[in-house]
Amino acid sequence: MPEPAAGTGAPATLSGRCALVTGASRGIGRAIATRLAAHGAAVVLSSSPRSQDALQAARDDIRARGGRAECLVAELGDDEARRALVAQAAELAGGIDVLVNNAAAIPAFEPASAMTLATRRRLFAINLDAPIDLVQQSLPAMRAKGWGRILNISSDTVRQPEVPYAGPAAMVHALSVYGASKAALERVTTGLAAELHGSGVLVNALAPQRIARTERAERVAREVGRTRPEWVEPVETMAEAAYQLVTGTFTGLVTGSRDLMYRLQLPLHALDGRTVIGDCMTPGVA
Repeated sequence: MPEPAAGTGAPATLSGRCALVTGASRGIGRAIATRLAAHGAAVVLSSSPRSQDALQAARDDIRARGGRAECLVAELGDDEARRALVAQAAELAGGIDVLVNNAAAIPAFEPASAMTLATRRRLFAINLDAPIDLVQQSLPAMRAKGWGRILNISSDTVRQPEVPYAGPAAMVHALSVYGASKAALERVTTGLAAELHGSGVLVNALAPQRIARTERAERVAREVGRTRPEWVEPVETMAEAAYQLVTGTFTGLVTGSRDLMYRLQLPLHALDGRTVIGDCMTPGVA
């Protein structure tokens, strides 16, 4: 498969590649799956049973655009439910070359001082244990092919915000344990990249620079966008950066979406992968 030259923005085909994207019923996961499918990848979209209707709608939308898509319902917080997820996805798509660990959960908006052990365990099960399990399930086939891409979706919450906070302090405190789970995922990312050096399997982590404008983040995006529009990015920005990491030759990167686009000097495309709608400076506020 031809790779794009870094910094040129030349499109690379994903024809013949298969991707599993978790948390793909909406938001960032759906956008990434749509963009990968636009470049020829066969995509398997996964979500929890609670999002089954939205998951099927996302699959149908990709098919309507001319892409290849299937969907799998799995509760990633359940060890048994995710045990064979990659094998099931591979059976649907003909193998898994690309794994996008996007699914994440915040079971309760509580500060670290109050969050129960049961809540913490569920949070880390979905945000850390599940990605590691899916990586372990994916690696044998990727290593055998000598080609694979693993992309872990992180969050700006890995860092404690500077004071004064842009929003309510209670919300900042409530995201500290979630941020800790994403910080752990970033460390696993860099460790895996080093471990897999020379294997053809590349591992990176990607996060919105601040806030990606998704359905669930719409209210926050509008509130923040009134005073800090530069903090809000369209969901296409994450899809653009994800596409570059999947088709490129980077490994061990832990990066923000806009920062990657800036360094590569790339335009921002719509989810069709062809229509230019802006660049890394494009805010996501209507």
